[in-house]
Amino acid sequence: DTVQIGVDVARPELDDRIALRVDRMWEAGLVEEVRALEAQGLREGRTASRALGYQQVLAALSGECTEDEARAETVRATKRFARRQDSWFRRDPRVHWLSGAAADLTELPQLALALVERPVTA
Repeated sequence: DTVQIGVDVARPELDDRIALRVDRMWEAGLVEEVRALEAQGLREGRTASRALGYQQVLAALSGECTEDEARAETVRATKRFARRQDSWFRRDPRVHWLSGAAADLTELPQLALALVERPVTA
């Protein structure tokens, strides 16, 4: 048996987290990583070259945009992807949604465990 758990995060908070994550990806060396992978044939790949972040950095490396524009586009594309994921998972009745409100964060592990450990009914 499986339990699917979703964490409901307010859109403004999610958008802030996405922007912070993209900044951290850049600071951790995403451009250098993509440059190294490009030398190993990343552009010829059917899916990896289209991954969020990789696609935008490849565009910057080829001169289609600046690195700052690539970073901003990565944020925009990731926000759009998160909205599509949210819509998709919301339609799935198997997902148990927990509040991701800041006051509830410490309770999330216990709430999730309660869902996992509850008795299975047929």
